[in-house]
Amino acid sequence: MSGDLPFDLLVTGHWRPGQVRATWTEDSRPHIKEVEQAIERAWSAANAQKGKKLFDGPMCRLEQWNATPDVLELILSPTSYRIFFGTNLLNPKLADQFGKSALANATGLSAGLMTSDGFLMLGRRNESVAYYPGRVHPFAGSMEPGDAGDVFAAMQRELGEELNIKSYEIQDIHCAAIAEDRSIRHPELILPIFLSLTREQIEARLDAAEHETCRAIPLKVADLERAIGDGEMTPIAAATVWIVRKQLGA
Repeated sequence: MSGDLPFDLLVTGHWRPGQVRATWTEDSRPHIKEVEQAIERAWSAANAQKGKKLFDGPMCRLEQWNATPDVLELILSPTSYRIFFGTNLLNPKLADQFGKSALANATGLSAGLMTSDGFLMLGRRNESVAYYPGRVHPFAGSMEPGDAGDVFAAMQRELGEELNIKSYEIQDIHCAAIAEDRSIRHPELILPIFLSLTREQIEARLDAAEHETCRAIPLKVADLERAIGDGEMTPIAAATVWIVRKQLGA
């Protein structure tokens, strides 16, 4: 996908649990002196800010993907939040000089949460987060090595942490796309999810540690189309709305 939208769709499909498979390989990111120095400068500067201490958690780098109508194969390797923070998040233009392989390319997860009363639920991120503060973004997270390559278990873990959603409250889930945020060149898996919960129930469970409010978009063509072009949306939020609209047949 190209044009005026702030994201690219790398692949779309309809892959259910058992159809998304992950294998592991060695990290192929080249260790380039200038890139490593940029990572260290960014990390040191962020941690020097008063009251701020970042945690260098483990993440999964998306090395490669292969897709058929029946299977989405992900090839993953280890990376970390420090590398993601110092490359994709703060210095994505390193890719222009050294190639995209110089970036962390951590594997993101974004939920297209749809409620039983007809809303797509996103969150407005609070001002304390490093990643798109104050912007509207899907409830999301990242693949971690402890997820053992299970995209659906990883998403359920994230939703449990952010919204206390239980597995039995998920009526349907599938992986619909890999999208890339053009601004930070970050790949995200987009998973539309139908819940047995209402908008009000989701809003009541919001964890203020990361999101200050919810953004509820009616599952109607006009509302979804307006949201895609809303400047408050992050690129991946816009991609998630686009996917939900497409899969609803809008």
